Amino acid sequence: MDLKQAIACALENNIELKTALWDKAVRLDELHILKQKFSPQVSWNMSVSLQREIYYNEDFDEKKIHSYPSLRMLTPIGTQIELFTEQNIGYERYQKKSGTALHVVVEQPLLQGRRKVVNTWSIENASILNEIQELLHRQAIEHVIYGVIVNYHALVLANENIKLHHRWLAQSERFYENLKSKVEAGRAPLSDLVSSKLQVNQAQSYLDRAQFEYHQTMRKLIEFIGSEEEDITVTQGFPIKKESFDFKGNEFVQVIADNDIETKIINLNIARTRTQLIVAKDQQLVDLKLRGDLTLGRYHVYGENSMYQELNDNGIYNSPFVHQNGNYSAHLLLSIPITGKDQRYHQVLATKIELKKLEYASWYHQKHLTAHAQNLLEQMALQNRQEQLAANAVTLAQKNYDDALLKLEAGRTSMFELVTLQERLHDAQMQYNTTLITYLDVMANLEYNAGLLAKKWIA
Repeated sequence: MDLKQAIACALENNIELKTALWDKAVRLDELHILKQKFSPQVSWNMSVSLQREIYYNEDFDEKKIHSYPSLRMLTPIGTQIELFTEQNIGYERYQKKSGTALHVVVEQPLLQGRRKVVNTWSIENASILNEIQELLHRQAIEHVIYGVIVNYHALVLANENIKLHHRWLAQSERFYENLKSKVEAGRAPLSDLVSSKLQVNQAQSYLDRAQFEYHQTMRKLIEFIGSEEEDITVTQGFPIKKESFDFKGNEFVQVIADNDIETKIINLNIARTRTQLIVAKDQQLVDLKLRGDLTLGRYHVYGENSMYQELNDNGIYNSPFVHQNGNYSAHLLLSIPITGKDQRYHQVLATKIELKKLEYASWYHQKHLTAHAQNLLEQMALQNRQEQLAANAVTLAQKNYDDALLKLEAGRTSMFELVTLQERLHDAQMQYNTTLITYLDVMANLEYNAGLLAKKWIA
């Protein structure tokens, strides 16, 4: 399994990323519902009634069926429009009567609730919260990728350490066998053989420890990526290509600032809270509305056939109850709450305090973000220097060991001197591998903070 495959496996199996996708579906559905706030709402109501009334000693037994198809709509500036048709069918004194009327009602707030930002607040708030969750999801993806890189590098290092310890053990065993033959031939003291045996035991101990660390690291990687495999064989080995980081100084600081998730979330919350403050202040305004309604048609079914002919045109049974012509009215509605002032003031105060806290958090975060970016650059420069020094140490140790081999063939050095130089070469290689992996981890950390990992590893 290579690093890209490990990242793909982790992204597919990570439980937090899965639940985030499920939550996203719910959020988008809720946002879709909120956006229908200004869409026309159509409904149909129906009622059946039995009514008995007495007018001037005359009984009216009425059985009525009312149906009300209606259309309601709210505009972003708070205008409420209602359009409904009333269909009446009934029996008045055993005569079937019917009536139809069209009602139009328009209501416009003049103070409280008239601003577009107030009426669209619920949609804007849900949109910002959804955007924040999207940023957190992106951050979670970057975090998972970074975690896979670090754990995979640790497994690569553990695997390479096993190879080095195997090599060191094999060399120690060969040296022991050569020394053993010399002791048997009487050309070396027995104490040298004991020292060589101790070296073999030490090499075996180091190998056992390296194998244990390898299996521990492998299990950690398997658990992190959520793989069902019991064993993973890394395809990447040493030497690992050392990548370079192209950004310099202020340029990198700007990249960090532009891609920092926390900064974006704070800015979104500031914008959201500022709008929330406008909404809270709007609730302190007087509720003043202008309402107008218009009715066209006939919407009462009784009173047309009066037994009292002298009241037929102007009496109680015709004009007040049978409306053949349009009626209209206009109203100015004023509502001034007497109580609840403290609660409304508290809402404004709490929102102002929250806004101040967010603005201070933004300033504080930006201040420390710059220092954090500089620290990352300094750490990168340090690890780059450490890697170069470790590489030079390996080169020098290899040269000393090669020279010792030539001297040994010429009889100008001892086997113990050669083994000592070989051990130094082994330690230098171990140190270089560790330093290189640390360099690569720091590189991944820089890319993680710059928000570049997803672009790099996800097609």
